[in-house]
Amino acid sequence: VAPTVAWMKPDTKGLNKDGSKLGFTYGLMGESNFASNYALTYGLQVTYRGGILKVDSLNLRTSYALKYVELPIGVKMKTNEFNRYRYFGQFGLVPGLNLSAKTTTELGSITESNIESKAYITDINMSMMIAVGTEYTISGSTTFLASLEFNNGFVDVLAKSKDTDPEFKAISNYVALNLGIMF
Repeated sequence: VAPTVAWMKPDTKGLNKDGSKLGFTYGLMGESNFASNYALTYGLQVTYRGGILKVDSLNLRTSYALKYVELPIGVKMKTNEFNRYRYFGQFGLVPGLNLSAKTTTELGSITESNIESKAYITDINMSMMIAVGTEYTISGSTTFLASLEFNNGFVDVLAKSKDTDPEFKAISNYVALNLGIMF
């Protein structure tokens, strides 16, 4: 499980970041050691992302609530154990498939909430993940894991449509505090 702070980074003139959203990630993670201090990591997780974007010229503010199923894969580099603790660094790629998208839009004094907006979000997302953390050995091979993760999007998450002018671009990012038990 991981609470997150998510935001969208605009890549178009006239589109601005106007806030972050609290989110959440949950799922299953695994690792397979290929050397004593190195492991291949993989998983299946559901991630709630989003952010708030603003078009100043139109006085338009949109809050995005995005839900993805993701399949993270990466490499984890661990220290030797010291007094039941191991420290690690991790990096990898996180492909995701959009499950849902809802928006709240404010245009001047008019607000529309929980608008189904999946048609305006790309189906596929790809991001890079980097994390640092620690594992505490509880007993045998069971450990408690805590890490701080930065997830940086590569893909424009705003879908293009022929009636969108101009075509806005933004990527989805988040910072997470990962907590879990490894068996």
